[in-house]
Amino acid sequence: MNFKLLFYITFCLLFMHLAACTPRQSALDLNDVLRFDATVADQILFLQFRVSFGKKGGQEEVGLVSAVAGNGKLKPFRAPVESPYKIEVVPRYSVSALETAMVYQHPLFQEVEVHDPSGVITRKKNYEKEGAFTMRMQADHNIEKLDIYSVTPERGKIKIYTLKLKR
Repeated sequence: MNFKLLFYITFCLLFMHLAACTPRQSALDLNDVLRFDATVADQILFLQFRVSFGKKGGQEEVGLVSAVAGNGKLKPFRAPVESPYKIEVVPRYSVSALETAMVYQHPLFQEVEVHDPSGVITRKKNYEKEGAFTMRMQADHNIEKLDIYSVTPERGKIKIYTLKLKR
């Protein structure tokens, strides 16, 4: 009798722990996005995300802050990210399409250049508790969701958030 109770409690604790480690997800209805027009062929989505550390220094937590659309075609200009700390956003499509990751500077891990009075410029790691990043992407009828990954040298590539896109 006690063995079954112990087994049940252990199973529940393990399930709660695994549920807390899964990446968060939310949904965005594109028809609710400010200035989004489904009849326009070329539109750009501007999505702003807030990133913060979870409780007790755990995995990063991500939340969608705002979404705005604008008419136009996105130009393929993006500054390269040289830092080993990155945010990767991978669009997932309902049809077979090339899923190219969009890479951004991680807002919680940044390297800044510090000027020393002796004239030497050094790089210093700067850790934040909360930050934000804005991404822009071409609106596509076939995009189902965006998977967001945190890439760090210590932990590798970890999925931290999923944004499902609805029409």
